[in-house]
Amino acid sequence: MAWEPLITGDSRAPEDLFVVDKKNQTFFVFSNKSPLRKEYKWEVTTGEGVGDKEVEGDLKTPEGIYFIERQIDTRHLDRDLYGEMGLTLNYPNPVDRAKGKTGFGIWLHGRGKEVVPFDTEGCVAMDMKYMHRLEDMVQLQNTPVVITSTMSWEEDEIELEKSRKIADLSLDWAAAWSDGTGEYFEFYLPDRFARSSGKSFSSFKNHKQGLFNTYDWMDVYIEQPKVLAGPDYWVSYFGQVFNSSGFFSSGVKRLYWQKDEAGDLRIVGEEFRNYNKPGLKDSYIKDRGQRLKQVVEKWRQAWLEADVDKYASFYHPDAVQGNVRGLDSILKDKKDLWERGNEPAEIEISDIEAHVGRDGFEVRFKQEYASRSGYSDKGIKTLQFVPGSGDSWLILREDWRETG
Repeated sequence: MAWEPLITGDSRAPEDLFVVDKKNQTFFVFSNKSPLRKEYKWEVTTGEGVGDKEVEGDLKTPEGIYFIERQIDTRHLDRDLYGEMGLTLNYPNPVDRAKGKTGFGIWLHGRGKEVVPFDTEGCVAMDMKYMHRLEDMVQLQNTPVVITSTMSWEEDEIELEKSRKIADLSLDWAAAWSDGTGEYFEFYLPDRFARSSGKSFSSFKNHKQGLFNTYDWMDVYIEQPKVLAGPDYWVSYFGQVFNSSGFFSSGVKRLYWQKDEAGDLRIVGEEFRNYNKPGLKDSYIKDRGQRLKQVVEKWRQAWLEADVDKYASFYHPDAVQGNVRGLDSILKDKKDLWERGNEPAEIEISDIEAHVGRDGFEVRFKQEYASRSGYSDKGIKTLQFVPGSGDSWLILREDWRETG
């Protein structure tokens, strides 16, 4: 049975979406501007074979959700067939591989001759004037292409609810990865994931568990996921930052979801492209900076209240505070100080700045302090934070520079 998707738009839909309607040999460009809007429509040609691509050489154009990977110059090839430019697609995607589909080299490309219907070996071809228009719209690794027999588009609450659920699952998956616990592996469907990745799930699990054990801490940040429905699967994709002790990476991650026997959505495949997505690192720093400013305020309040237990909850067990090492020693110093009548009377902080560093996040601010005994000082406080369990952040190092 041919796949005929319903294209919908909401906050989880792509900003721009390309759709190939094979039946009508038509290419659509949609923009998601509440509501979904058709911006352009022009003719294309697809494979000579009818139906979804199954095996190499069947002359069929695949059907599903694909992403534009890279732009290539095709002027060294047959200009009549390939025009001047091509955009490669990630066929076979992980679900295709899990199903045993074969073939490669599926592109969107130009034509140097008249475009007539069903005239390629599996690619999607169009007049070069349209390829040049696409060139200005494409975000490599991050622009989806829906290839289908035919389609319709409108708002549909059922489809939107599915998108919301998969977006939420993607956020939960990232949180479980940051925690580095066994819960992370529960998001995967082992047998299908093994088929899509070409390696056993136990091998994947052992590799990940080894990394969990290696890193002192991990912080996984993902942008608000975008979600698209495929023939019998869903794809969520997003900018991703992985930050850990001594390692930082950013790029685009795609998760492929299918239902298991119980009807629960699980990951059956994934792709990561190490790509310098514009604005991603800045978004990460802004998000974590805002969160850490809230943590700093709660830490300030616990310190001001001289609440030992609450104050302790903000520190890593191996924290260093000036020349004092270890949380137990830090708390002993504070208890001794407060029991002698030197509890804080006033703590003011200002000009908070957060920066990502090699060993976590560094938060720096101006601090003015006064105790009940009459002591006061002011200077620059620097707190080095690393992720704790759940959403918590813990102070690993605290440095103070008095400015008088």
